[in-house]
Amino acid sequence: MSKVIKRLELALCILFVLFQMYTAFFGAISGIAQKSIHLTFVIAILFIGLYNNDHDKKVLRVLDLVLMVIGCVVTIYITTLSKALAIDSTTHTLAMSVFGVLLIGILLIATWRKVGPVLAIVVSFFIFYAFFGKYFPLIFRHGGMKFTRFIHLICYTSEGIFGSPLNSAATFICVFIILGALFAVTGVGDYITELASSAFGIFRGGPAKVAVVASALFGSISGSACANVIGTGTFTIPLMKRIGYDAEFAGAVEATASTGGQIMPPIMGAAAFLVAEILGVRYWDVVKAAIIPAILFYVALLIAVDLYALSHGLVGLKRAELPPLKKTIRGVWKFTPMLVLILMIGPLNFTITRSGVYTFLFTLALSFVSKETRLNREKLVQFLYSAGRGCCTVAIACAVVGVIIGTVTGTGLSYRLSSILVDIAGGKLAFLLVITMLAAIILGMGLPSSACYLVLATLVAPAIIQLGVTPMAAHLFVFYYGIISNVTPPVAMAAYAAAGIADCNPSRCGFQAFRLSIAGFLLPFFFVYNNVLLFEGTPLAIFRAFLGAVIGIYCLACAMQGYLWNAPVNWLGRLVLFAAAVLLIDSAILTDIIGLALMAGAHIYFNLRREKAAAQPKILSENR
Repeated sequence: MSKVIKRLELALCILFVLFQMYTAFFGAISGIAQKSIHLTFVIAILFIGLYNNDHDKKVLRVLDLVLMVIGCVVTIYITTLSKALAIDSTTHTLAMSVFGVLLIGILLIATWRKVGPVLAIVVSFFIFYAFFGKYFPLIFRHGGMKFTRFIHLICYTSEGIFGSPLNSAATFICVFIILGALFAVTGVGDYITELASSAFGIFRGGPAKVAVVASALFGSISGSACANVIGTGTFTIPLMKRIGYDAEFAGAVEATASTGGQIMPPIMGAAAFLVAEILGVRYWDVVKAAIIPAILFYVALLIAVDLYALSHGLVGLKRAELPPLKKTIRGVWKFTPMLVLILMIGPLNFTITRSGVYTFLFTLALSFVSKETRLNREKLVQFLYSAGRGCCTVAIACAVVGVIIGTVTGTGLSYRLSSILVDIAGGKLAFLLVITMLAAIILGMGLPSSACYLVLATLVAPAIIQLGVTPMAAHLFVFYYGIISNVTPPVAMAAYAAAGIADCNPSRCGFQAFRLSIAGFLLPFFFVYNNVLLFEGTPLAIFRAFLGAVIGIYCLACAMQGYLWNAPVNWLGRLVLFAAAVLLIDSAILTDIIGLALMAGAHIYFNLRREKAAAQPKILSENR
């Protein structure tokens, strides 16, 4: 039986990949049919995967198969009904109600099992709110939705489950998940690690810098912080420990670098595609806006690991311990798919879907160049399983969040919530941003980045925009904090994954990762108040803002590590450097001048102090 189920899962993964790539190339099916067929495959693959995991739980295995069959029947029913719904949106039958209830129930169970209980509970709360809104406080009160209206809106229109989030998953997000799976089996991901090792391994604290660079590049492909930790951390963390990095610090470096991969263009993970979809802009516009904050995040991390290595006397690896440089240079062709993708998204101005499809075909063709990268049977099976299963989490999250979006729209909460939040914040943008940051971090602890973004983009982002923030800055603000929750205690999932590899205390690893990612906590505030950091403005203004921010980031890293240039810094010096960082990142001329003055003063003072301390033993020995 298990072998039959395994083969069925593989067959479904093959059909799913073919369906996604075919419709991406030739065009999606109109109406909700594309989304309902997509959801049929996702439900089937998800529950078969759960069946295979529940080895010792016979009751659960039977339930998995039953739920898979029911879920597929429901989505196939909706698919066959989709054309009729497009013609007559007023029709609603008893069968539609039954199948609608079953669909919501299946999605809630799938969400609980695959994504986690937090999102399922949040969605359940909004369902409760839809029917019992009249019992809520005055500012949230509504008359309550009728059962048939709720089911029709949520299950049979493009304002609920089959709305914009699932459309994004069904048209282009899964194309890039499939592309990422192909990158992994053809060696593109491994080459990134080799390239980073060859380029940075010999420098001071080399393995940590390899981890930062490799995770930045690999994370932009994988779109998952935990997957990134596992993908590169198994190589980089042991190397960091071997040259003298503390286990907690080594795990924290990998966790922070892996988390930042989701904000690193060109791919940035599923949530970034949703930003483009919701804002109605080209994906390239999101990439362009995100590039400077992403660079600043990694510059801060590189400086932090360098200062740590300097203060602890850590050196790099020997050239003999690294991948041969000639071999790495000869293998540079493996990196061409990334370059092709960047060219298509950017200068060539292809649609995001076509860019993904053409890069997929290019990578597939390129894999036959070498025996090392060629897709044999084992690699092909690995690719299909990885692609099919990888799409499930994102697709289920996008589908079930549609229930929240439909409820917010149907109850009229979307029209009132912005005013409510603005009133709570007292019309003060800074206070509203802090509220949003806390909400994003808390939700991000229990939700995937895409789901967290979708919830907050629906509920909170409009309020930020109402206070005068540009839509791009508002949505990236929400996007960033949903991601940074991966290294925010007490539930820092990326840090916990890294701690498992580093064999260290997860809580201490999480705290170290939080310290290392402090730049990620400050940057969103700065680009909200200064859109120049989102590549908006003249080239000169952008360059000046970037340069000031880099210097500010350096001050911030020095403040967190307690080390400036080559001199230790006390707590008062840390405060001065932190103030200098804030002033410099702000990028106004006056604040830049004050920030530079503070940094220069701290540099002179602590280096003179170090020189004096170093000279003291020499004077004492001469006197003796």
